[in-house]
Amino acid sequence: MNKKFTYYFLIFWSFLSLIYGINGSQNFHLSLQSLRSEILDFFFLYATRIGEEYVLIPAILLMAIFFPWKQGKSHKIRVLYSLLIGLSLGGFLPQIGKFFLSDALRPMSVFENLEPIEGLVVSYRKSFPSGHTSITVAWVSLWSSLVFPKLRVPLFMALLALIVAISRIYLNMHWLHDVIVGGFLGFLSAYIGLWAGGFNKTL
Repeated sequence: MNKKFTYYFLIFWSFLSLIYGINGSQNFHLSLQSLRSEILDFFFLYATRIGEEYVLIPAILLMAIFFPWKQGKSHKIRVLYSLLIGLSLGGFLPQIGKFFLSDALRPMSVFENLEPIEGLVVSYRKSFPSGHTSITVAWVSLWSSLVFPKLRVPLFMALLALIVAISRIYLNMHWLHDVIVGGFLGFLSAYIGLWAGGFNKTL
């Protein structure tokens, strides 16, 4: 795992965890909703897509095809192996939580006065944990560890993950504790993927 990315990720997620410990999920949610504006609605509605196929598929293709292009066959296989395991776990692990905690209510089910955001499909259950956050942290962790050194930009990648996490709360799709756990699941998934591919020994 890229050491700088790990450092930034842990700082950001420790900060989110501190907020959770001080204010709790519901108070933080209401505080974030008090900042609602058309500009932020637009920004977070599109920022959350960093955790969807619009960004995820191109990122995977770049990591799997373009960046290892001039490397040997063994390196390419290791990259594919890391991506397969890391991203599969990043998508699968949150679904386990949603399966066993299918009655976990999303914010729109708890607060009656929340205003829905135009263009967003509202969900009411299966809140825990955040799948968007998990898969985003997984792919940015892998990006920061597998691509050309000059393009790893660990701080930028960690910020992308944080933005997606905040977007899920702002859009009333998840609670603070959902994205905290989702982020750690994504980080763990990427770590396991990199370890399986033999990359954790060199980064």
